Order: sequence, then structure tokens, then C-alpha cells
Amino acid sequence: MTTVMLILVLTTGVVASVCAILAAFTYLRRGRDPVAADRDARRWLLGVAIFGISAIVLRFVWLLLL
Repeated sequence: MTTVMLILVLTTGVVASVCAILAAFTYLRRGRDPVAADRDARRWLLGVAIFGISAIVLRFVWLLLL
């Protein structure tokens, strides 16, 4: 059970990090349509929030299961 929770916590943390990098990339590379870039960056930041909170919650669940 410990390895499964470790894999879940690490995976959600890595996905949150990738979402943060992609949010920064889409925001900084605006091109011709800055409104679309802002909208896309907000969507990636929403993914950061969801996966980041999920990683924190999974960490506490893991501690409760130990």
C-alpha cells in the first residue's frame, strides 16, 4: 500500500509541475492573440490547482493510512 500511495503522490506532484511549466510557457509566448494566451494559461493554472491540492490531500491520506 505504501508504494501505491507514493506513486500516486509523486505522479500528481509531477503533473502539477508540468501544468505550471505549460502555464508559464503559454503565457509568455503570447503571439498575435494575447487574450487566447491568457485564457490558456488560466486553464493550465486550474490544472495546477487541482493536481496540487490532490497531491497534498493524498499525502495526508497516506499519513493517516500508516
